[in-house]
Amino acid sequence: MENIFRVLKNSWRNFSRNLWISMAAMFMMFTALSVIGTLFLFNASLSKFVSGLQDRVDVSAYFEKGTAEEEILAVKIQLENRENVKSVRYISENEALDIFTQTHQGNEILLNSLEELDENPLQASLNIRVNDPSLFSREVAFLENSSASEYVESINFKENEEVINTVSNISANVSRGGFIFIIGLGVLVILVTLNTIRVAIYSAREEIYIMKLVGASNWFVRMPFVLTGAWYGLISGLLVIGFSYLGTWLLHSRVSLIFADIDLYGYLVQNLFTYSALVLGAGLLIGTASSWIAVRRYLNV
Repeated sequence: MENIFRVLKNSWRNFSRNLWISMAAMFMMFTALSVIGTLFLFNASLSKFVSGLQDRVDVSAYFEKGTAEEEILAVKIQLENRENVKSVRYISENEALDIFTQTHQGNEILLNSLEELDENPLQASLNIRVNDPSLFSREVAFLENSSASEYVESINFKENEEVINTVSNISANVSRGGFIFIIGLGVLVILVTLNTIRVAIYSAREEIYIMKLVGASNWFVRMPFVLTGAWYGLISGLLVIGFSYLGTWLLHSRVSLIFADIDLYGYLVQNLFTYSALVLGAGLLIGTASSWIAVRRYLNV
């Protein structure tokens, strides 16, 4: 225990002795951990946002005028039995007219023109929603190749295909780009920390020489410098957690006004342990690994 206490004391002395250099290393560490924490929250929020968009993405199959309701309902049952189909809503011609009238109630010219027609020009349709929008094409192909194809006049899949593909790819692209950015920033942090430990080793060269003269083990000499990097990661991680908590608390009401489905503060509070473990674990890992590399390279004992 006495040796452990001395190692911790020496590691803190290395940290405080080169304070300005340590602050520079901590700033880089803070930046990297902030990006990691932000991407964690952003990916979680994006997943919820994309999930909300996916719930709103649908495809409508329009049936020819005069198609019997029984025929349309039979197609509805077939679709509902499909594994990827989440829901199928039948919209009759009269319901379609009511929806159209409510949507364009401020356009008197359009509504007056509609009233002058002898019959309802709108078609009955099936509104289809699926669990995985990327597989929408399978359900469209099923409709086009089934016996119901003779009744189906059009499917608005092509109009929605670009939106569907975009929604499906947003999360994957952001995660991939964020991972690459974290790797690049992590390398930069390792280089800065490595050089900081190198300066600390140079500043303590006389103490290291004396410790070896009195019989200190290699472990006892090296460990304080390794733990110095861990101090960088620990302190930076705690700062990131504190700023994240404060920042999300200050911004959550404004973000909710723009994106109703996103609650960064609520998500952080519910997952504070996971978030803290991620940030502190990443900080300790980067700081300790950087210090260990520096010690192995620059400290010959």
